[in-house]
Amino acid sequence: MSGKSTADGQHDSEAMATAACAGAHAHAAVQPRHVSLRTSLFVLVLICVLPGVALCAYLVLANYQLEKRHMASETERLAGQILVELDRELAAMESGLRVLATAEQLKSGELHRFHEIARAALKSQTAYAYVLIDPQGRQILNTLRPYGTPLPASGNPTQLAEIFESGKTVLTDLFVTPLAGKQVIALGVPVYGRDGTIIYTLVIGLLPEQLIQLLNRQPIPSGWLAAIIDGSGTVVALSRDGEQFVGRKALPDLRKRLQDDMHGSVSTTTEDGTAVTTAYARSARWNWSVATGAPKTLIEAGMFRLFTGIGLAALFFIVAGSWLAIVITRRVLSSVEYLNDAALALREGKPLAPPRIQLYEAEAVGEAIVKASHLMAEVHHRAYHDPLTELANRALFYELLQHQLAVAERENGRLAVLAIDLDNFKVVNDEEGHPAGDHLLEAVARRIESTIRASDAAARMGGDEFSILLVDADRESAVETAQRLVTRLAEPYDGIRSPVSASIGIAIYPTHGKDICQLLENADRALYVAKHGGRNAFRLAVDRPTAPGG
Repeated sequence: MSGKSTADGQHDSEAMATAACAGAHAHAAVQPRHVSLRTSLFVLVLICVLPGVALCAYLVLANYQLEKRHMASETERLAGQILVELDRELAAMESGLRVLATAEQLKSGELHRFHEIARAALKSQTAYAYVLIDPQGRQILNTLRPYGTPLPASGNPTQLAEIFESGKTVLTDLFVTPLAGKQVIALGVPVYGRDGTIIYTLVIGLLPEQLIQLLNRQPIPSGWLAAIIDGSGTVVALSRDGEQFVGRKALPDLRKRLQDDMHGSVSTTTEDGTAVTTAYARSARWNWSVATGAPKTLIEAGMFRLFTGIGLAALFFIVAGSWLAIVITRRVLSSVEYLNDAALALREGKPLAPPRIQLYEAEAVGEAIVKASHLMAEVHHRAYHDPLTELANRALFYELLQHQLAVAERENGRLAVLAIDLDNFKVVNDEEGHPAGDHLLEAVARRIESTIRASDAAARMGGDEFSILLVDADRESAVETAQRLVTRLAEPYDGIRSPVSASIGIAIYPTHGKDICQLLENADRALYVAKHGGRNAFRLAVDRPTAPGG
């Protein structure tokens, strides 16, 4: 029996030895591979830095695209602004020319007296000359020459012949005068006789230098270029090097766009090989255009600087991260050594506190982007809204009206434009002070907003002048809205002692005009009638205004 026990004990010992060996082999199989702490931290630095570099590169490219769109938007805005100034200048000249065309001396045939009047008018005008042309295309008088001097029998632009056919104002393309041999532009209006027929065409001549002066008055950024182009695609005025390029055709790509679209932008290359972003806007009244161009090198140079900065920043962070990895490695190794010392101290019964390790991290990119987006939204809002009343400003109102006119023309729709002018506003300013006037304008804006529909648009055009765009409105609804506004705006205002009311002019599309100029002009005329008819009233524009002298 003792022999059996000995055998069993030997068997158990062998089994336990076998199990211990198997456990030792299993433990050895799962033993982790040793790695360098310095190498691991350096790889971690690269993993952290390189995505940031890639993200920055992506943001630079995205910013480049954003800058391109912003530049295109700015050039379009500047082109539209210059076009508005050009239209206003030409409209003022047209008004003065039409007044001069009603001179009694023209109807009575006292042309020598009219010649004196026209030459006197030149002293207060920026025009080059006044010319009177008969239905056969012959110059009857020209302020460049004394009355009675023989004048050219031909050579006038054929476009002026349209005046005798249509009775409308005509703005010609650039041409060379037969008398002085200079490049000029002609603006002509009909002269009506006593029987209502067109007996002459009265023309005012403009030199390209006068339009160049208009461009020089505009806030054109350094390095940018602005040009005025006539209906044939010829450069009439240029903000830089005008003497060299006036009279030459615009770039082919730009001319094609001007024929197809009213406004937009296009990437072109100038004759000297400079790549530019060019925006254009065409006048619906005159068929002339304004183009503004900005060299792409302005934003490409900025992108190159940003990429250079990113490269230097990446190098700096890699070096700084490597240094930080070395510092962390030393701290970790010192911590391990400290733990070994702590274990020895523990064995000896000497307690030892573990070391404290602190890590710092910061993130500011998100906050910077949020702040930038808020700033851009505020700038866009200020660019298109009146700072006092928070209504749309003139530029935004023109854009909205242009868009709605396009929709109405395409869908055979209707709209109305209301021109509003406050009565006795000057009295409030003079007697109660400008703060009271500002308070009144804010109150008027709020009353207008509460009276019109959400789909309509109200704008402060300047001073005490307001305009309203009524979308999908016929004559009846426009009159109802105007009546409500007259009643509402005549109610007393808190803190304002002087009585205040409003006069309103109404123009309906397409009855009173099919473009912005016609609608606003007819609305202003109706406002003038309401203003001089007793105020605190509205008037509808006449459907068919009679021709001057008719």
